[in-house]
Amino acid sequence: MFRALLRRSDVRLFFCISVLFYICIHSIDAFLAPMLISDGIQPEVVGLIMGASGLATLFVRFPIGILSDVVKSRKIFIQLSLLLPLVTWPIAWLEPNSITLYLAKAADGVTAATWVLYNVLFIRYFDRKDAPAAVALLALAGPLGVFLGNCIGGALIHFFGHGAGYFVSSISAFMALILTIRIKDVHDATRAPTLSACIISARRQLSDPSVWLIGLLATLVILVPFATRDTLTPIYAQQLGGKAGILTLLSNVHLLFYALAIALCSSVFYSRLGLLNTALIAVVMQIVSSVAIPYTSNLYIIYLWQAMAGFSFGAAFAVTMSLSVVNTADDEQSTRMGLFQTIYSCGMFVGPVLMGIMLQHVNLTSGYLVIGALSILSLIITPLAARSVQHRQRPKTSAGTAALSAARE
Repeated sequence: MFRALLRRSDVRLFFCISVLFYICIHSIDAFLAPMLISDGIQPEVVGLIMGASGLATLFVRFPIGILSDVVKSRKIFIQLSLLLPLVTWPIAWLEPNSITLYLAKAADGVTAATWVLYNVLFIRYFDRKDAPAAVALLALAGPLGVFLGNCIGGALIHFFGHGAGYFVSSISAFMALILTIRIKDVHDATRAPTLSACIISARRQLSDPSVWLIGLLATLVILVPFATRDTLTPIYAQQLGGKAGILTLLSNVHLLFYALAIALCSSVFYSRLGLLNTALIAVVMQIVSSVAIPYTSNLYIIYLWQAMAGFSFGAAFAVTMSLSVVNTADDEQSTRMGLFQTIYSCGMFVGPVLMGIMLQHVNLTSGYLVIGALSILSLIITPLAARSVQHRQRPKTSAGTAALSAARE
């Protein structure tokens, strides 16, 4: 099916843009925290810089979704968001300090917030019957883009120094921006919501306790990789003697098993274990992998814990995505997903900031233990979140699978 879709030139074009999008927002993540620590920046400040993208996403993701519907254009928001890293990362290279780096990471967050627009726009290229396959194809852009970004960034840093890694984001953003000129901004005027309709839908979702409970669970789940994979683990690996190649491999191991878990969720785990049991097992694995890493001094064993961490995150996060659209009407999925993503963006910000504080005032091991404790909290919340969506009034139309895949970022 994917081969048939890729025969279309517009599909290949959009897929390439999406891969460049992921290279843009994630190419520096595996290397930035240890680079900043080695440059003498305080751990608290490093945490703030690493969390800047999550904070930016938190504030802009929900409004962008509503505005793009009202303005009846998604292409323009995609293009404007790509301009930000194109400008800010060269500035960070010219004047590398905490302010310029914070702004560059915040620009990545604003760009990342537009991912749902990519999915919505891409789906409009196809008939309804082809939409699930189209979204599944686009979901592959995430793992592929992050993998390429890690490899390219790691190679440049290894051979040309830290500063070279700053340009991967801006160059990929520039390439994506040029390619967006050729994409079509498909919009169905007959289905376009008015501003008042969007506000009514937003109020209805804001008053629904289930979305807040699921959002809290997702916040705790996503906090783990942003605190460990992107902050603590690269720093720890560098302390053990790991260079850019080791950091690249660590990030890609997490990515590989994350993608594997997502692929197995819908095809194996959900049917054999169910949503709740899948989530509970995944969260237990998160606890184990988080607590084990700081007590392991062998990098090869850390790879195993990193693989477990990626797999557990993929499975746990996939379940929260599934729960977020259960018993949700088709015309409210976009608003509910936007609110849900806004809530869990808190984890993308809090994770690195909290770890920066722990590194500054306690030690690295304590940071992992705090993450383990928060994962225990998510283990308690998981059955409550599952029960909350089951008690929601079932709408006339069932939630589509496209919304689940659209939220993967």
